[in-house]
Amino acid sequence: MSTSLDQRYDVAIVGGGIVGSSLAMALAERKLKIVAVDIDLSGRLSSSERNAGGVRATWWQPVNIALCQASIGYYEKIRDEVGFRQKGYLWLYDAATWPKALAHIDLQRELGHRIDELSAAQVHDRVPEIDRLDGIAGATFASRDGLINPNLLKQHYRERARTLGAEFVDRLYLDAIESSGDEVRLSCWQADGPVSDAALARLMTQDNRGEAESGRELELNASSLVIAGGAWSSNVLKLVGLDSPTEAIRRQICVVDNRVTNLAAYGMIVDTSGLYFHNEGPHILAGYSPPETPPGYSFQYDGEEFFMNEIWPRMYARMSVCERLHHVTGWAGLYAVTPDRSAIVGRVAPRIFEAHSFSGRGVMQSYGAGQALADLIANGSYGRLDASALSRDRFSSGALVREELHI
Repeated sequence: MSTSLDQRYDVAIVGGGIVGSSLAMALAERKLKIVAVDIDLSGRLSSSERNAGGVRATWWQPVNIALCQASIGYYEKIRDEVGFRQKGYLWLYDAATWPKALAHIDLQRELGHRIDELSAAQVHDRVPEIDRLDGIAGATFASRDGLINPNLLKQHYRERARTLGAEFVDRLYLDAIESSGDEVRLSCWQADGPVSDAALARLMTQDNRGEAESGRELELNASSLVIAGGAWSSNVLKLVGLDSPTEAIRRQICVVDNRVTNLAAYGMIVDTSGLYFHNEGPHILAGYSPPETPPGYSFQYDGEEFFMNEIWPRMYARMSVCERLHHVTGWAGLYAVTPDRSAIVGRVAPRIFEAHSFSGRGVMQSYGAGQALADLIANGSYGRLDASALSRDRFSSGALVREELHI
């Protein structure tokens, strides 16, 4: 027999990752009654728990710059609480990409993004450890960009949202969605206890829960629904008759022994090869995304083989001090990648909204995107932050928000 929670909500959010948590906070700030539900609020398979922690407004599309600028402004106010370290982004370009970077600098500056142009020699002056300058046609450095602790940021959103009355419901799987009249009805199943890793992966990748672990059925009612499930949003979208253009792409990150040199004085460095790395305590965190990586829900980390084949050669080719680096550990996570590599945000049907598929940009855009969508839901239109360019309608109209500056 079904059971029901005691109250009706203004907005139900499916997905309690960093974007869903930010949106819960933003909506609660607007005096709405909010519930956010997730099959695993701890985020064991969440992209916001499996990324390198970079935050930048160094992008080429106005909407992406604006949402990141707004987020950075907020992170500056809570920097100590969320471990925000503004040591900048140093981005190295080769001969093919440098002219494109130069073509976007005026736009970035017009939107308030502080960014400097550097020659290869100036790159070495700024980071002496970069002593192999072959292939560097130029670089940009943005001082307000930096690094953040995604878990602390997510907890900040949730704690503030709860203080304002929002609820977060764990271990909840969505079976069906019915929208009629003035409400959206969610038929759900909630596990009695913690869900195993194997069951979690199955529940998040299948379009039905099948033979699930023990639990109970319940119903949620809300005036509006937001789908914010990250790489896992496609199954929820199917429940409202929508397809997802998004592909889940595996991304691997290595933790590297850093006894030879200390890069703590620098922020994120992005090489011409696509390698990105930054100091992380006594180690270096380094990632690379092979372009041939097939789509799919894979969390396999290839370990030392990946480090030796993809990470170490690129680091050593740029910095001679990296000759004796050693692999420590690492992990794999998912990017939810759209055809134009920009997020999908907006209204999809009466009373139904979405905010997902940030293509690796979820952490750095989470505050701005949450505030923008909260205005649309609460007021019927975008306010200070306009995310209308990220509507899914762009895929049928051809108004793509193509973001090339990606790693």
